[in-house]
Amino acid sequence: MTRMPPRDVQPEISPPSASVRGVAGNFSMGVLDDLLNFRLRRIRNHLTEKYRLETLKLGQRAGAFSVLALIDANPGISQIDLARFGGYDQTALVGIIDDMEKRGWATRARDPSDRRRHMVNITDQGREALAELFAAAQENEREAREALTPEELEVFRVWLDKIYRQLL
Repeated sequence: MTRMPPRDVQPEISPPSASVRGVAGNFSMGVLDDLLNFRLRRIRNHLTEKYRLETLKLGQRAGAFSVLALIDANPGISQIDLARFGGYDQTALVGIIDDMEKRGWATRARDPSDRRRHMVNITDQGREALAELFAAAQENEREAREALTPEELEVFRVWLDKIYRQLL
């Protein structure tokens, strides 16, 4: 049986939506209260949209930051592994990498041991772009991070990773 939230309990935290923020004290999540997906999606949607708008100002394509970060952390990663480990649609990933090559951020070469595979590497220009995108990502998360102490943030990361490993 699903636990229903008591009607007299007021939420501590305002929902991220600006349209709901002013009525948070009277706002009930109802049956959504027990769903992790709803709570995580609410935060993700807010941060993603805010970051998307910021990266548009920088002239960057959506998805470039995380793809660049993974390429930088895994030199020579194959496109297939990048899609698999990063959770990207392979078709969308090809478009992102095509765009990165045009910008001079990444190079793609056939794997000499398996000609069907493409290895992707970051360039110096890509590292500069990554630094700019990382700074924007940090600023984007600043307000969310300020809601937690450093200890709470570390526990939150551990819990998120634990949930993710369970789902694999």
